[in-house]
Amino acid sequence: MKKIVAQGKKEMGLNPGSVVRPLAAELVSPGRAVYEYSATKSVAIPPDRLQSNRIIAQDNGDYRARNFQVLRTKVLQQMRKKNWNTLAITAPTEGAGKSLVAANLAVSMAMEGNQSVLLVDMDLRKPSIHRYFGFEPECSIHDYLDGTAGVAEMLVHPGIPRLVLLPGRRNILNSSEQLSSPLVRNLVKELKVRYESRIVIFDLPPALISDEVMVFLPYVDCSLLVIESGKNTPREVEKAIEVMGNSPLLGTVLNKSDHTRRTFNYG
Repeated sequence: MKKIVAQGKKEMGLNPGSVVRPLAAELVSPGRAVYEYSATKSVAIPPDRLQSNRIIAQDNGDYRARNFQVLRTKVLQQMRKKNWNTLAITAPTEGAGKSLVAANLAVSMAMEGNQSVLLVDMDLRKPSIHRYFGFEPECSIHDYLDGTAGVAEMLVHPGIPRLVLLPGRRNILNSSEQLSSPLVRNLVKELKVRYESRIVIFDLPPALISDEVMVFLPYVDCSLLVIESGKNTPREVEKAIEVMGNSPLLGTVLNKSDHTRRTFNYG
């Protein structure tokens, strides 16, 4: 297994079926894809709100953004080599920062210039992506599961070019049953085919709290495991990898490191 290990300061860095109506009109200019979000709800999120919520990957002046640039490059290289477009992110336990890593990685990928990204909050027990981006969704994946909304109604453009969010909104008690339902399987298939030129990132629950990760991972191409430095034990990491089964694991991300030296190890 290849490893992607990111070490950053504890304060953040890395802390705490058929083609239907397109997501956006795509205009191609030299070296860069530009998207107009005429069919997607847009929310205006002030940059300082993103910063205060530790969404920093869009700020090239922040040294912490470079951490995600390196992670982005390594993940995209592997996914493009395999022609994959769906990625799940999980952690062994709660509190590892998987959702924040997922959000910043999605932003960093979108900032690359030639890659559009869809970030899906599939942590049905504890959805948090909307809070990191600082907005309250009017419609979410929970409405889709209730049968009251379609895909187009759920999507939100947060004002960052080439990035779209599919948020959650509330806790679902029977989340394991929902993730194993044909409705969710069909949703993942639709997102994969409908937006095949986009990277779709799914923020999943922690691997060791239930069987949800085990149920969901066969739907996607590959995964990343976020490990909390100083808390997750080697045994927890081993158990999480066992839970993830045969799903291709791109690597691990070490989060919440106290080391001031910001390094990446790969191989």
